[in-house]
Amino acid sequence: MNVKPLANLAVLLVEDNEMNTLLASAIIQRTGAKVTQVDNGMDAIRQLRNRFFDLILMDLHLPVMDGFATARYIRENISKTIPIIAITANVVSGEERKCEESGMNGFISKPYTEKELLDKIATCIPFENGMAQNVPGNQGNLSSGLYNLSFLEEISRGNRDLLEQMIQVFIDQAPVAVKQLKAAYHCHDFSEMFMIAHRIKPDIDNLGIVSLKDNIRQIESLTRQEQNGTHLENLIFDLGDTINQVVHELRVKALSGPSYI
Repeated sequence: MNVKPLANLAVLLVEDNEMNTLLASAIIQRTGAKVTQVDNGMDAIRQLRNRFFDLILMDLHLPVMDGFATARYIRENISKTIPIIAITANVVSGEERKCEESGMNGFISKPYTEKELLDKIATCIPFENGMAQNVPGNQGNLSSGLYNLSFLEEISRGNRDLLEQMIQVFIDQAPVAVKQLKAAYHCHDFSEMFMIAHRIKPDIDNLGIVSLKDNIRQIESLTRQEQNGTHLENLIFDLGDTINQVVHELRVKALSGPSYI
C-alpha cells in the first residue's frame, strides 16, 4: 500500500526561486498533500484570506514582503495557530530566534528530504497511523475570531435545515451588499451607502462577526454625516475582506458537515 502521509493536508508553499519551488513541490506532492504555490508574502496573505490551509512552508527571503513580516502579519491578523515552517538555504546567526519572534513554529534547511520534511511537520501537526491529521483548532480559532453561530443555533433550536437556510441567505446576500456598497462609494452616493450599511448591520450582528461590529456602525455614522475620505474607504474595503473570509469559511465548514461551529 502506497501511504500518502500528508493526504489530509492543504499546504501553502511560499517560495520565489523557481528551481526551489519545483523541488519542494515534487517532495510535498509525493506525500499526498494538496499544494498551492505563491512567490511572495503578500500573495500568501491573499490566499490565506480566501481559503483554509493546514500548513505554511515559507521561504524567509521573499520579494514584496519577507517571510518574517508575513508570519507576523498572519499571527496578528489571520491565524494564531496555523503551523508556519520556515525554509531557508542556510541558518544565519540569530535567524532561528527571529523565526520564533515572528510566530513561526520552526525551520528546515534547503535542500531537505521527504523524511526531514515529515519529521519537521510532525513537531507541529499530530500524526496517527502514519497520517497527518487536520487540527480543528487551526481553523476553529480563526473561525471563532470571525463569526459565532450561537445566536442562530439558539433561534433554530436544533433545526439544522433552518440553520443552514439562514447561513445560505448570508452567503448569498452579504457579498452582493458589499459590491453595492463599494459601487455607491465610488459614486459618492452617501444615502445609498448608509442604507446598505444599515441593511447588513443586523446580519453582521446575527452572525457574531465581532470584528465588524464597530466597523459597520462607523460606516453608518460617516455616511450619514457625508464624511468622505480614506478612513471610510478603508472601513469599506476591510468590511469586504472580512465578509469574503466569513463567507468562504461558512461554505467550507458550516455547510459541509455535521459540525458547524
